[in-house]
Amino acid sequence: MPVARPNAKRPRCPTCGSPVTWAGNPARPFCSVTCKLIDLGGWLDEAYRVPGQPIPSEPAEDERRTADG
Repeated sequence: MPVARPNAKRPRCPTCGSPVTWAGNPARPFCSVTCKLIDLGGWLDEAYRVPGQPIPSEPAEDERRTADG
């Protein structure tokens, strides 16, 4: 069993910044299910984006011909 260090920094919730209890916390790395759902909502609303090439909204002409056969 890991030994708790009294002066160790506790991780912080990425949503609200409060300290997170790590052991036995099903919402980690968040402090609560509420903060976890707030973060999920941000992803679903497309507030967060992973950098990359833009995805075209329609397939290219070459792709349409091969898909049609």
